[in-house]
Amino acid sequence: MADRISDSDFLQALYDTALYSGDWRPALTLSAELLASAEISLSAVDGPDFVTWETTKRLLSDEALDRYARHYGALDPKMRLLSRGGGGFVFNDSAYFDDAFVSRDPFYQEFTRWVGTRYTLDMALGPEPGRSVFLAANRTAEQGPFQPSSELTFAGIAGHIGRVHSLRVRLDDAQAKARYAEAALDGLAYGLIVLDADGRAVLVNGRARRLIGEGGALELRQNRLAARAPALDRDLQAMLERARSGASLEASSIRLPGPGDAALIVWVVRLPASSPLAARDAPGVLVMIGDSGVRGRVRRDDLIKIYALTPAEADLALALSGGLTLRDAAAERGVAYVTARSQLYAILEKTGVHRQADLTRLIGALPGAILSDPGG
Repeated sequence: MADRISDSDFLQALYDTALYSGDWRPALTLSAELLASAEISLSAVDGPDFVTWETTKRLLSDEALDRYARHYGALDPKMRLLSRGGGGFVFNDSAYFDDAFVSRDPFYQEFTRWVGTRYTLDMALGPEPGRSVFLAANRTAEQGPFQPSSELTFAGIAGHIGRVHSLRVRLDDAQAKARYAEAALDGLAYGLIVLDADGRAVLVNGRARRLIGEGGALELRQNRLAARAPALDRDLQAMLERARSGASLEASSIRLPGPGDAALIVWVVRLPASSPLAARDAPGVLVMIGDSGVRGRVRRDDLIKIYALTPAEADLALALSGGLTLRDAAAERGVAYVTARSQLYAILEKTGVHRQADLTRLIGALPGAILSDPGG
């Protein structure tokens, strides 16, 4: 079989087009030519459902596929033989079903005769979680049955398609997980940038993109993180170089001007080659950017549920954690200072801390504090 596809057209269509774009049609079309078949298709049995997701559609119309899925798949006599045959088993119906059987079998008489697919080769490509995948090649009665040489060619084609399908499933799974991870990182209230061993950004979360796009203190120059002010950039580059070279294993930080009256605090720490975030198994750098002007998603309801605070106490705790003094928080909320002080004492007792500074740290350590406000 390898000699028959030595021009690499089939392999290119399979490993390039099908694997990376999910388009199986070119590879199936070339497979049909190699097998001198009228039709070839990829299908799956997913629980009680039979789904054909790709075919050359030379004979199998959408109507035919729908009829098979709704009714005739349950009558197909080869399915029980395929399920018993296991992986690598090539089913050739001419070896199992003679003309006498075909003439009285309802599946052949009502479905394949109508479609025009008299002869078939089938092979299970291997199970997936919850379903089994099959490759099928069909010939008309005029084309005649598949010979043993065609079975060998079909087995080789099915082997390649099975490997690519398995890779495609894993690729789809990895891409889905990457999308979930990206969405999670984009929900953080602080910026996060991963630099590879050469200093190029390989991951930039949503908050970091916004900070860079606002034309503030930071920018990406040829995909490398930099500060716009030359003096600050020299300090930032020195920090990044120490982290990349391993000269400093401790996190280091620098303060930069942020939007309005806010400030950006940039933390830099080395990523070891073993880190899941490190690119190409080489050491990298993790950069985190805190914006003093951005508040997280800790809500009054969170504090009420977690610490049994009253609504007024929860509002005061959030105001204090946001940087207001007790007197300013009281004035903002329109309550007397002594009332606010009594509420603060109650808050400290319920949360188990002893000072206002401890309360601020406690609220800042809650998971919601690191999530960006959807409206912010």
